[in-house]
Amino acid sequence: MVRCALITDSCCELPRTVADELGIVVLPFSFTLDGAEHLDELGDSLSHADFYSALRAGALPTTAQVPMGSYLGAFRAAASAGLPAVFLSFSSGMSGTFESAQLARITVLSEFPTADIRIVDTRCASAAQSLLLLLAGRLYASGATADELEDWARENRDHIHGYFTLETLEHLRRGGRISDVAAAAGTMLDVRPILRIDRAGRLRIDRATRGRKKSMRALADILAQKAVDPAGRTVVVAHADCAQDAAALVAMLSERVDIGEIVTLEVGPVIGTHTGPGMLAVAFFGAAREG
Repeated sequence: MVRCALITDSCCELPRTVADELGIVVLPFSFTLDGAEHLDELGDSLSHADFYSALRAGALPTTAQVPMGSYLGAFRAAASAGLPAVFLSFSSGMSGTFESAQLARITVLSEFPTADIRIVDTRCASAAQSLLLLLAGRLYASGATADELEDWARENRDHIHGYFTLETLEHLRRGGRISDVAAAAGTMLDVRPILRIDRAGRLRIDRATRGRKKSMRALADILAQKAVDPAGRTVVVAHADCAQDAAALVAMLSERVDIGEIVTLEVGPVIGTHTGPGMLAVAFFGAAREG
């Protein structure tokens, strides 16, 4: 018996088959590519391979938040069915998704005063959000209630760590996150930054490495140092159109650490727009994240 509705957004990066199997409702972000508007439907309408092929050919996509109508539709559907809804949102430190969901909740409560709608800021993105939703989804599929899902998400969100590295700094430059000079210098020196998600759900540069292999080893080092009980837990490796590097990172992690399960996922177009092809990420369970 369905006890509640578990809802998230497409920056969770879960494959459609996994989301459907776990019963998670995924609300799509939108993006524009070569003048055409698309919904980030987990690769259903536009494959990840085609998206990254366009980026490598010089396309300059832009992204937009989940449309308000999508929140309203999902929350109304749950309210009409008499089901509590738990929405686990993309980090408020990177997007207005959380605030938009709260506004949608207020609207639906004005229509359905007895509706039960919980909005939880995951403070996670991409691989980290994938791991949080994968674990929450398994709880949901096993029969967890809305109270149990909300409590679990709030208690565990700060323990989900996400670290990633990039193939190039160009997309960060385009997004205004680093200067033209820094991007040019980084490219000349083959700098590969390691970025992390902090406790507030914002991006921070953790360290800088030289070269792809060293950046991958740095990700393995970080997991080995910071993961808590990896032998009994799930680790997520996510990649933006660099499956071979992802497989190499999985092998590297397996050699270094005894891990219960490693799940490999593809990064979708919304995150990929801002990181570019070649982004490689790892997410794992550890002590509470630092600021």
